[in-house]
Amino acid sequence: MKVQVPERLLSLDIFRGVTIAAMILVNNLAYWSDSLRVLRLTHAEWNGCNFADLIFPFFIFIVGVSSEFSLEKRVNAEESLARYRHILVRTAVLFFMGLLTGSGLIFGWLFQVICPPAEVQKSIWGIFLSPPPGAEVYFFSLANLRIPGVLQRIALVYLPLSIILIHTRWRVQALLTGGLLLLYWGLMSLPGFAMQPGEDLGAAIDRAVSGEAHLWRYTRTWDPEGLLGTLPAIATGLLGALTGRWLHSDWERHRKLTGLLLAGFLAIIAGAAWGLVFPLNKYLWTSSYVVYTAGFALIFLGFWYWLADVRQWRTLLMQPFVWLGMNPLVAYCGAQLGALALGVLYLGTPMEHTHLSALIMKTLFGEDWGGAGLTWLSDPIWPSLFWALIYLSFWTMLMGIFYRKRLFFKI
Repeated sequence: MKVQVPERLLSLDIFRGVTIAAMILVNNLAYWSDSLRVLRLTHAEWNGCNFADLIFPFFIFIVGVSSEFSLEKRVNAEESLARYRHILVRTAVLFFMGLLTGSGLIFGWLFQVICPPAEVQKSIWGIFLSPPPGAEVYFFSLANLRIPGVLQRIALVYLPLSIILIHTRWRVQALLTGGLLLLYWGLMSLPGFAMQPGEDLGAAIDRAVSGEAHLWRYTRTWDPEGLLGTLPAIATGLLGALTGRWLHSDWERHRKLTGLLLAGFLAIIAGAAWGLVFPLNKYLWTSSYVVYTAGFALIFLGFWYWLADVRQWRTLLMQPFVWLGMNPLVAYCGAQLGALALGVLYLGTPMEHTHLSALIMKTLFGEDWGGAGLTWLSDPIWPSLFWALIYLSFWTMLMGIFYRKRLFFKI
């Protein structure tokens, strides 16, 4: 298969922007309302795949497509060293930004210095090193810092993915993808473990490597972005890279589109069938989940490819997604830090206070928000969704300003 000189695909920028928008939307819903499950905007409780469960694998899939577009494979020794240096730096920056924004390192601690969640005798530096003993509320500190996370997983996928793409051809990449998925299936099926929360092999590895204090604070016995789950996540990235190679080929665009859609439908069917024996599970990132979500990613990308690159439609409705897609890291990290600030900062005293998030909700939707579950729209699903849309709109408009100022932050 001959490969063309790389071209920038508007569809990929739009798809990335849509994915970031969906991330911000889902991450900022009020989860106390079970009604949200009706719209499938929350993650499946364990096995299964809701709309929200498609978002994270979409982004890793996009990382794979983008990496295939950007990584030069035939370089001299000096350029090769520079390439590896760039990959290592990018990996480290992504991982560290995950600790800052998702785990609350530095920022979470600074916010609680301004607004401590409870009265304590410890100094601010003492709290940074470890939470106050016997505290009934959560304090950010190094002792309970969550090490896994969303950006951390992306970093751990990007590093091996980049090396594989530089040194192998697409046939080897396809074999590696299948091998990783089968290997993970075998590991997760080992006797002595169960595919239940905290009882699988991955959870045991995370507890041994990180310790319970550094895992997801809502469970402490397992983490949805654990180490072992990185293996199938790399396979998600490789499927994205193989898609990128297909889009780079010299086939006619309509044939590329047909290939995307056909492969997508077949992957959904194959993933669903595999899920009968190895259940679809976002938290474990099961092999069936990889294939199933990649199928949807192919179809979604195919839709935008048809609209933006084949038909070459340019509408104002696409523009906000382009803004987000051109600055995805800033939009995601900014939204995460903003949500952290709203959830930690408050008005009042440590003994009696109202967090900014609750204050905003009450101002917008009434006093009963989060209490009896009755608001001016009677069903709590709507205020929850409206707030998430308002928050998304703010970051979209800010990214629009960045776009017009030609401010693009890339690692």
